[in-house]
Amino acid sequence: MSIELSGLGKTYQPDEWVLHDVSARIASGEFFAIVGPSGCGKSTLLRMIAGLTPITAGNLKINGRVVTDLPPKERQLTMVFQSYALFPFLSVQANVAFGLKARKFPPAEIDQRVTRAIQLVDLTAFRDRKPRDLSGGQRQRVALARAIASEAKLCLMDEPLSNLDAQLRVKMRTELRRLQQQLGLTVIYVTHDQVEAMTMADHIMVLHDHQVQQIGTPLDLYHHPANTFVGSFFGAPRMNLLPARVSEATELTLAQTLKVALPRPLPVADYTVGIRPNAITVLPAGTGAPCATVQTVEYLGAQTLLETQLPDGTALELIGVAPADYRPGDRVAVQLTGTLYVFDAQGRARMTLEGGVVHGNDAQTVSVADQS
Repeated sequence: MSIELSGLGKTYQPDEWVLHDVSARIASGEFFAIVGPSGCGKSTLLRMIAGLTPITAGNLKINGRVVTDLPPKERQLTMVFQSYALFPFLSVQANVAFGLKARKFPPAEIDQRVTRAIQLVDLTAFRDRKPRDLSGGQRQRVALARAIASEAKLCLMDEPLSNLDAQLRVKMRTELRRLQQQLGLTVIYVTHDQVEAMTMADHIMVLHDHQVQQIGTPLDLYHHPANTFVGSFFGAPRMNLLPARVSEATELTLAQTLKVALPRPLPVADYTVGIRPNAITVLPAGTGAPCATVQTVEYLGAQTLLETQLPDGTALELIGVAPADYRPGDRVAVQLTGTLYVFDAQGRARMTLEGGVVHGNDAQTVSVADQS
């Protein structure tokens, strides 16, 4: 089932928009994620699509049919909540069957749908247990089975994995994606976890400040962020955002320390440059490159994350070189060798320097994407 959002808006007080001008097209069979920080309107948007929250402005279409003012039961969708919403006194089988019985399906069809749904989520051996006798992951699978049994082709999910431990979340991400593809469901999935969104979704909508910041594939959002918020939201460790200034038309100075030659002139002004930690090469101090002072060291197994400080006091996160043993107070040299993102004073993307740069008077770039 395809969905079209056209200028959706929600307000509870005049001129105080909770969501403003939200537009998107979601193809049939697509896994579409909505991400953003707490309070940005993710769950409100999902409830508007479900019909649980009235739409103040704009139109909503499902399969080409305008459903903006229709009640939830006429929208042919199902919803999986963060809290599982299971009846504690009913067995797994009875919980999955409850909605079908309420809609007065024939007993034989209910049994067939429930059996298939429980098999798909691998809970056949637990069908007679009550929710209190299940783990968190198993309870979430019961909620999924209930959605599957409805056979609705549109499924809305509101942070369904947030109550699970880290290892189980990874496993459930894989299972959710497999079920979605196997059943051909259109899924709209709300999460604040950028890793969930990037590993599961075909397309992602980024919400912030009550409006859409960018919509694209996970790779689009990672490699071509539209603004500083999107750039810093995606990727772990997070993107460094450094103050920069163009004082000469083709030279950009970062944090009063690192100089980058620009392939074309930019207006003399202040900018912000985004650099991911893996785009910076760490060298021994004394190699001639600018130095930073190590503040803290985080060992992450395969990587060592260094929180450092440049001479002007700007914080800079780096990935250390294994197997070096770093300590607070150590000085390391830094060289920019990966992609740099240049944002204007409003945080909008202006230029992307691809393929690495060499700082200093001889700086040069391999290629450039102009986003002005």
